[in-house]
Amino acid sequence: MDTKVAENENNNRNPLIGLNGMALETSAEKRTRRYSLWIMYLTTFLQAMAGSIVITGMWPYLQKLDSTTSKEWFGWVVAANPLGQLISSPLIGWVCNRLGATRGPSIFCLVVFICANCWYAVLPLHQDGSKWFILVARFLVGVSSGSITACRTFVTQGTLVAERTASISHLSLSQALGFVLGPAGQLALKPLGEEGFFIGGLPVNMYTGVGWMTTTLGLVNLIFFHPKFFHESDIAIREAQGKAKISERDGKTSVTYNMANSNVATHKPDYLGIMVIVFTFFIVFFEFVLLETLGTPVSMDQFGWSAERTIVIVGTAMIISSIVSTSLFFLIPIGAKYFDERVLLIGFGVVPYTLGRIFFFPYSSEVAPMRRLGCLHSNGTELVGLNEEQCNANDDVHWKVVQHGCPEAQTWCFELPALTPVTVAIGYAICTLGFPCCMVLCQTIFSKMLGPRPQGVWMGALTSISSLARVVGPIFVTYIYTEYGTIATSGTAVGLMVLVLVILLLIYKRLVPLGKRKS
Repeated sequence: MDTKVAENENNNRNPLIGLNGMALETSAEKRTRRYSLWIMYLTTFLQAMAGSIVITGMWPYLQKLDSTTSKEWFGWVVAANPLGQLISSPLIGWVCNRLGATRGPSIFCLVVFICANCWYAVLPLHQDGSKWFILVARFLVGVSSGSITACRTFVTQGTLVAERTASISHLSLSQALGFVLGPAGQLALKPLGEEGFFIGGLPVNMYTGVGWMTTTLGLVNLIFFHPKFFHESDIAIREAQGKAKISERDGKTSVTYNMANSNVATHKPDYLGIMVIVFTFFIVFFEFVLLETLGTPVSMDQFGWSAERTIVIVGTAMIISSIVSTSLFFLIPIGAKYFDERVLLIGFGVVPYTLGRIFFFPYSSEVAPMRRLGCLHSNGTELVGLNEEQCNANDDVHWKVVQHGCPEAQTWCFELPALTPVTVAIGYAICTLGFPCCMVLCQTIFSKMLGPRPQGVWMGALTSISSLARVVGPIFVTYIYTEYGTIATSGTAVGLMVLVLVILLLIYKRLVPLGKRKS
């Protein structure tokens, strides 16, 4: 597409913004492009929040729907969301490239998003098979989060090279805030209680409320994709063509010139370097899932906290983490002006993300409290001496958890020392410092290594990699934790991060933008 040139009579009203005297867009077009970017930030935030808002409450919600639910099944339910994203992301990226647009795929994903969250909210109405229905509902929410690929595609195509790091940082900020603020939404709904109330026959409580909340936000997000608010942009292609024409005018050649003339095959990306960044991105999200998945059950097992107390404490910790992350996401583009992005990724991302994991080993001398079931009267009094059958035979009494803690089925609980809230909090805080840098700079370096080419499928692949990590992660970590305990779980996490650090150092010189590598 040729570089747009505004009519002379519009120049005074909409001055041209260009490159070395060559016009790329008017000020009005730039303003519209910025609005569209913010809509994509909102969409990314919403999808990320929908993935995490259920995490602190889903385990007790599952137990409420079906008391026979195991931690392994909980791992599968957590994995259902990223599995849906894993499948849909490359397809959405391919469709974006084929259509040359992101609005249509984004609207499709939002419609699926709204329907899936409605289903999650009405699960108590299903008498049987609730644990299967929640699995499908979370899978469909994952399918809808393929819209994150459309968002990343729009950012890579709708920004100038000079804007790319800041824009990807803002997109990553939106995603990270969604991840960490999601549990705060669950915390805000806690006053509704576990029983809640009904409106028109529909259940509203602290668990179903998250479904209604995300459904409402999805409807608002859908409105913003109206053509009056959202406009497609191909400013990245126009910038590449503008640079090519300048090089041609000056009698020079460049990678950008060749790419603008569709000669991409002669300038292939460094696939080894890209694979390293993709592997790093995978492990970063795999490690994030460890905290996301095990936060609630580990707190109940290791500290003996009740479900409600766990939701409050873990949710509060994530709110604090979101405040810290927000500051870091705004600082990353500033730091990138003074330091090499590779240095920031390793020194301020991977290193603290690795060090934080060390604090998740048990350092106390006491074992964790053991979970105990008992017969409780409706007034909260425990009836001693009754087994489960005798208890259930009486009115106004129920066989419930009297003391939260490690279940006897986890035999390692009798031998291994317990984690302590203090060390876990310190480790979580350090990991909070590293996650934003890893998340932003992996995407930024990845995009620049690809060069000025359509990146819909590539971004879909990157999103799928993060989804794969979030599919494998919950299943793997719940199995390792349940069968082998905290030391094996933390040891695996530390070992993977050390491996990432070593590989990045070995391949450091190849992690550069495409044009710079060729020159």
